[in-house]
Amino acid sequence: MLSQLPQLSIVWFVDSALPEWRYEQLPILLTLLKAIVLVVAVFSPYAVLFGLVVIVAILVVLANDAFALDAMTQQEVETQGLEHANLFNILPLMFSVFEGVLLIQAYLKQKRRAQELATAKQQSEDLETSQSTFSESATSASGGKAGISLVKMLMVLRPYFWPHGLNNRVRAMSTYCFLVTSKVLNLYAPMFMARSTNALVAKDYAGALRAVTLYCASILACKVLDELKSVVYLKVKQTAYVEMATMTYEHLHSLSLDWHLKKKLGDVLRSMDRGVESANSVVSYMFLYLLPTILEAVVVMIIFATHFQLASLSFMAFSSLVVYAHVTILLTLWRKKFRQESTKHDNEYHDKATDALINYETIKYFTNERHEIQSYSSSIQKYQSNSVAVQASLSVLNMSQASIIQATTLACLALAIPHVIRDDGRGVDIGGFIAISVYLNNLFTPLYFLGSLYNMMINAIVDMQKLSELLNVDPDITDKPLAPKLSLDYEAHRNGITVEFQNVSFDYPDQNEGSGLKNVNFVIPAGTTTALVGETGAGKTTVSRLLFRFYDVHKGHVLINNQDVSGVTQLSLRKAIGIVPQDTVLFNQSVLYNIQYGNMDSSFEQVVEAAKKAKIYDFIMQLPLTWNTMVGERGLKLSGGEKQRVAIARTLLKNPPFVILDEATSALDTVTESEIQQALTRLQTNRTMLVIAHRLSTIRHASQIVVLGKGSVLEMGTHDDLMQANGKYAGMWKAQLESQKELDDCVQPRDE
Repeated sequence: MLSQLPQLSIVWFVDSALPEWRYEQLPILLTLLKAIVLVVAVFSPYAVLFGLVVIVAILVVLANDAFALDAMTQQEVETQGLEHANLFNILPLMFSVFEGVLLIQAYLKQKRRAQELATAKQQSEDLETSQSTFSESATSASGGKAGISLVKMLMVLRPYFWPHGLNNRVRAMSTYCFLVTSKVLNLYAPMFMARSTNALVAKDYAGALRAVTLYCASILACKVLDELKSVVYLKVKQTAYVEMATMTYEHLHSLSLDWHLKKKLGDVLRSMDRGVESANSVVSYMFLYLLPTILEAVVVMIIFATHFQLASLSFMAFSSLVVYAHVTILLTLWRKKFRQESTKHDNEYHDKATDALINYETIKYFTNERHEIQSYSSSIQKYQSNSVAVQASLSVLNMSQASIIQATTLACLALAIPHVIRDDGRGVDIGGFIAISVYLNNLFTPLYFLGSLYNMMINAIVDMQKLSELLNVDPDITDKPLAPKLSLDYEAHRNGITVEFQNVSFDYPDQNEGSGLKNVNFVIPAGTTTALVGETGAGKTTVSRLLFRFYDVHKGHVLINNQDVSGVTQLSLRKAIGIVPQDTVLFNQSVLYNIQYGNMDSSFEQVVEAAKKAKIYDFIMQLPLTWNTMVGERGLKLSGGEKQRVAIARTLLKNPPFVILDEATSALDTVTESEIQQALTRLQTNRTMLVIAHRLSTIRHASQIVVLGKGSVLEMGTHDDLMQANGKYAGMWKAQLESQKELDDCVQPRDE
């Protein structure tokens, strides 16, 4: 925040006939005082206010210097040796204004932080939480706000500035060269216009024509270079877009199952799509448009102070630019809440539409079409109402910007007019006046567009903020450094693998204790079939999720062939396990794609063989497009039994040594279930099976049956052993027999 340059006001060291106290004593004392205040300002908002007073005093002195020098004639300036005083004045003026703005922001930030800390403390007292909880909430209030820093933004946008590959880097460097050359020519163009005007006043036809030609050529060159910049940089942007989208998509796949279960799919996809799109906007508008425009404006002010020797003009233009930027930032921050509210309602009505269309059948079952339509219409109306506030706030921003720009233009031209009339030799003649007008036009024309630019930028920054939050989520489940692959020898592929749960305890995040498993122990020998049974919520699905390492156990070990699943790579672990889930979800692709998904490198003949084993081949051949038939969103065009047979086929195609059947035959008819069971029985000779079942008749012949209850192992043994024990399993078996008997009695035809 503290400028590294000394306050050069700076006619301090110039031999001047003006009162020496102004240059030698007051600025030095004020500068030292300001340095002390700026250091103290970090800790106290009152010191910030005092620092503002000091800076205002310095600005008054420097501005007085500038206007006093501008009031002199060129001869008086040369007599007193102040030819370069304007340049030395404008630099500290700029830095002082900049420091003043930073101090104001620091003061406002400290006030916000104090309010947030007070709010957090009050909430903490109301909830009667511990001191540590208060500290955490206070830290979150002060520094944990969702946002994206400049450093983080640059890291995310790195592929746009320094892309991978020699060709793209050459394109990027060419873009920067085109940009710099275009800005330099744009700075020279007003000088050519000044020369043409002076030549016309002097009746110099050739000089006027030459100057006009140079002016038109420079403007044309600027346009050509701008177009070349856009064309050459397009490939860089496309490559960076693909890289960023791929990086984000890969990051989503690295996040845990628990994270995905807690997030809305629509919100995640919109955050990714809008965030990646916003990266293009930030690069195009901020770094390739706004930043070069600001640098060009600084050069224009230096030209005012050196070529035209009007430091007051530079001071006026720079001050207005700072005021313009600060007002725009404040209004933009004010507008941010309207934009965020609008985005929230936008997400809500899109989510309602997505949710309703996914549950199309359910809506028809309960004839709730009118309810869904009214709910959707209400969400759109909320979004549109908030959009009015967004547009109204944009109008306030645009009007404020226009007022500042026009007031500055009037003030700058009013300062130049007396010098044109006096013809005091400072270069502000008729041509110079025209050049100043052109410079001001070039300076402020982009700022007219800044209202719309900020409107786009605030959208992009909000979207990049959500993308940054998404990328900042750390995966809960990661491979250990230098983790080996799961070691499976030939015997494992021939006879299956051994799976063991050793005293495993686990609770789901953000849920009460007892939501998972507690001290679970069992072994699945290689080449055998183990059934897992229990009531709903007993922990059967949790076992399969721990085997796939979607979660890490809190206590104990999950072993495959005596290798802890947490110590091997996730990819090698999941390649060794296949699953047929209870609720099969298919991709909105062809039947062939969904079966071949089990092994993307498999041949068509292998796909056909897997389909035949899963008893789905004949059904596929009856479809209108056979293998190329689309299955619809989530496989809605197929019945539950058909989807499960597709899932069985792709698991068979994967051919893992260990297979989990999670209610795999629950949606099949009796005949098909028998056929599938026969196919699975034939495959048991070369793989280990874990069958999670609700219908106990399907697992009667399993090598062992593990009975779970409230996350613990209640019983374990064969069907006969458990029936003889007359425990939980025997009770479940008898209950299912009675239910089946009652069902048979209900459907049995009665004699009239």
